Amino acid sequence: MEEANRQQVSAPGCSAEERTRIWGDVLAQAITGEIIGALNYETLAELYDQPAEKSEALEHAASERAHAARFRAAGRDLLGLDIAANLDAPYWKRIRSAVVSRALLNDLFGCILVQELMLESFAVASYQVVAGAAPGKLGSTFAAIAREEAEHVAHAIEMLQVERARDPRDFDTKLLGVHEEVMATLAEMVAREDPAGHCGLCKESCVKPSLPHVGFSASELRGASLRRYLQTLDEIGVPGESTLAWVARLPV
Repeated sequence: MEEANRQQVSAPGCSAEERTRIWGDVLAQAITGEIIGALNYETLAELYDQPAEKSEALEHAASERAHAARFRAAGRDLLGLDIAANLDAPYWKRIRSAVVSRALLNDLFGCILVQELMLESFAVASYQVVAGAAPGKLGSTFAAIAREEAEHVAHAIEMLQVERARDPRDFDTKLLGVHEEVMATLAEMVAREDPAGHCGLCKESCVKPSLPHVGFSASELRGASLRRYLQTLDEIGVPGESTLAWVARLPV
């Protein structure tokens, strides 16, 4: 059965070995992102005052770690690869640093924006794109985790709607500051080229030019992620004329 699952990952267009490498690189990004998410939720738990909020943040952290474990299992069972996270990968390290620096300032709001708004929106959209292209159990794994991450986004929307209602101008100003740091990093991650050099996760050269061999492209990831992000901001109540201008300035 395991060998049959591995054969499902191969298809005409390039060699089975090349497709396995591509999917391994995709999973390495997902696994690292989930572990970073878990660390961010653990940081949120330290910042919350109320026991119920601390508990919820820790539940979310456990969920992110479980997602990473499921992605690892997919790599092992479907690809025959043992894929580990790399928390020093440049883009993910920058995102983690954005949370840590704000936590040191006791900026709970800023940490929530990074993790629950930006990273979760990015995860939902990018996992849905991958799920649409990945074969068999690999695709169903990405789809299932995308649905679970969407619950985190829904939680963030409800909370941030209340926060913005208190002072829309202050909210939007703070949001823009976080956006210019974190969304710029995420946009670079799925840009045509890597401004910061090698991502630290691809086993060989950058996987992005090879993604069409497995049914999707970096531009599709970028487009879907930004659309989801704009949709989330719209649901929170941030004016579209502002957010469209913000997104237009992101790296391509």
